[in-house]
Amino acid sequence: MLGPLELPLFPSCSDCLAWSADGELAIGAGEYVQVLTPKTANEKAEQGPVQKAINDWHSNRFRVNVFTESEWPTIYPQKRDNFSLGGEQSLSTVVGLAWSPPGLAKFRRCVLAVFTSNLLLSLYEPVGIQGKWTRVAIVNDSLKLHFQPQIQDEGLALRKSYIRSFSWSSPLKVPIAEQNADSLAIFGVESRWGHHLLSVANDSKDVIFLRIRSLVAVHSPRYTADVLALTSLNKPFVSYLEAQPSSLFAATLQSKAIVSSMNWGPWIFPGDDDQTQSPTARHAIGNLAVVYGTKLRVLRLEIDPASLKYGADVGLPPEPLAKSEENASVSCKGLEDHRFTGPIEWISLGNAQALSLAAGVFGGLALITMPHSAYEGHEQESTKIEFKHLPFYEDTAAEIQSEAPRHWDPISSMTVTRDAESQNLALHVGTGGGYAITKQFSSEQEDQPFSKAPWKNQIDDMREQFDFNRDFGGLAVARIWGLTSCKGIVASATTLHPGDVIEYRTAAEDRVIITFSTTTGEVADELPSGPTATSAPSSASGPDSSSTRRDAALRHILQSQNDEGDSPPLPLSGRLLYAAACSAIVDCANGEIMAQARQVLIRLATITGADLTEEISKCSTSKNTVKAKSAEELSGPGSSLFERCDICDAGVAWYSNQEAQCAAGHLFVRCGLTSLAIQDPGVSKFCSGCGKEYLNEDEMDSSDPDLQRSCQRLFDMFDTCTFCGGKFRP
Repeated sequence: MLGPLELPLFPSCSDCLAWSADGELAIGAGEYVQVLTPKTANEKAEQGPVQKAINDWHSNRFRVNVFTESEWPTIYPQKRDNFSLGGEQSLSTVVGLAWSPPGLAKFRRCVLAVFTSNLLLSLYEPVGIQGKWTRVAIVNDSLKLHFQPQIQDEGLALRKSYIRSFSWSSPLKVPIAEQNADSLAIFGVESRWGHHLLSVANDSKDVIFLRIRSLVAVHSPRYTADVLALTSLNKPFVSYLEAQPSSLFAATLQSKAIVSSMNWGPWIFPGDDDQTQSPTARHAIGNLAVVYGTKLRVLRLEIDPASLKYGADVGLPPEPLAKSEENASVSCKGLEDHRFTGPIEWISLGNAQALSLAAGVFGGLALITMPHSAYEGHEQESTKIEFKHLPFYEDTAAEIQSEAPRHWDPISSMTVTRDAESQNLALHVGTGGGYAITKQFSSEQEDQPFSKAPWKNQIDDMREQFDFNRDFGGLAVARIWGLTSCKGIVASATTLHPGDVIEYRTAAEDRVIITFSTTTGEVADELPSGPTATSAPSSASGPDSSSTRRDAALRHILQSQNDEGDSPPLPLSGRLLYAAACSAIVDCANGEIMAQARQVLIRLATITGADLTEEISKCSTSKNTVKAKSAEELSGPGSSLFERCDICDAGVAWYSNQEAQCAAGHLFVRCGLTSLAIQDPGVSKFCSGCGKEYLNEDEMDSSDPDLQRSCQRLFDMFDTCTFCGGKFRP
């Protein structure tokens, strides 16, 4: 089962939970971040009966407040306006964390962004065979490089590079034309995984839109952030109603206002109904909601996805076409009369004509409903925006809700879940005082009122048991520190406290309880299987089956030589092309692929002079075998095409795509994509779903650079398991 989990740590910030699309759960606790990765069914079966819920997870704990001098240089006292005494003198504890969308990290996994109290935003991912979590980049460094040529004042440049808030956007995927759909078509990375955008707010009231890229050719830092657009939020406003607007105190509050929370809305492509426009020529529009001081602002980013090309890792920076500005259309009566505290969540139903924005306000929740036209930035539609203020009331026995006492604790976290069958959305809200509510959103039903969150029952049971064990007389308090969701499962982080006495607690007594519930309140036993946790978007648009993915990979390899014409050089390594042709001979029922294999073998025989008569003759029917080459053939023309045993130098026969055996009987496993025999230890990677073994292109022997480059090119296209669609692991 998934929980509840009792961990020996204490949260250091609100919204301390983050759950990745790969199923990894991160908890921010002071100087540490703990990452829990669910074990596979095979790993659970090997360990026998499980007595504790924590045994169903791989646990990794690492420190995030240790920086080198190059990562965080010593900052000497600056002028009052530029020196953040709290940031420089802090212990660099975790104050925020979030996972990127899948596809950015190695093996197309998620990158963990950790925001610490020294105003630095770091990116982490597991590195090496042991999977040790390591800081791979600091986003502030990219801001320094961007602002240094423009600003000569050292103190102002320091403020420009300090980060106050951040948020990942959903992946910006390039649309695919329906007429290009094919059951065996292989689409580009930008269509399968999308571009990864990150927004940050610095200490100088600038909201900066960044594109995060992975640098494959270098080891550290492994990621770079390119500035796409920038919007300054220096527009004056009244920060606090209690302060006289014309007073010096009010002016000081306005000058010190920061962006404390932000969240991305969905990407939309205006003109989707225009069939004459190419999908790659459409501009994408996304909105970013931010809490600036005590007010809510919405920024609009318009970008051309085609300009975000995947180019060289090292070289001239790209020049993407993007612009950002404040969306004046998202404005309505009542928006300026409330004090916003955050956090923020967007609720977007796929078939609805409007979308909603939920934001925490003082003592309640604000719900803003707007049409898609206002989201796009059409000012004439701003009058159709609806604003609702939903105050919080304590759970009492009073029949009339308005007579119940108000609940004033701020919202600590919010999350949105989607029902797998109806595709309806539900907003889950939790406060620091243990108040938990939920609201359903449906395009077919009328507006649903707030109700008690079903998963709150687990928290109430734990609080009552805690209260009974310590004889607190019903005054124990449960505080909710974080909410997150993954595939319909809601996870909450809760701590228990006495409610009427001063609490004394040592570090040895720190405890946080992670509960896992379905949207109906039932205890979650395990994560439901689905494409978001262990598998990737399908490379082919047809049926997502093992045979379809395998055929798509074979056709891509064999067809590559036809795309380059009939003249050398070969687009891929000759050994890789020969292995693909033999793989089709051994086990392929697709006539088109068999014909392509025949053409590849003829071309290889022409270029290298190898005798491939046997292989060419067997391309007419499938389920054939290819015998091992003799010592004379292994030393003759085209010998580089054939596999030989590294132990005894004997030829390797082709009788299966799963295993290979040489003439002397040495047995090897074949790669799940290239079908090459894996003979060297430590050069494999494995599917996290089915356990299938693959060649690791980064660990291959560099003595054959042509083969290594070909494998890297191939694994960039087929970056998930060709059998089950799962993601790789070392």
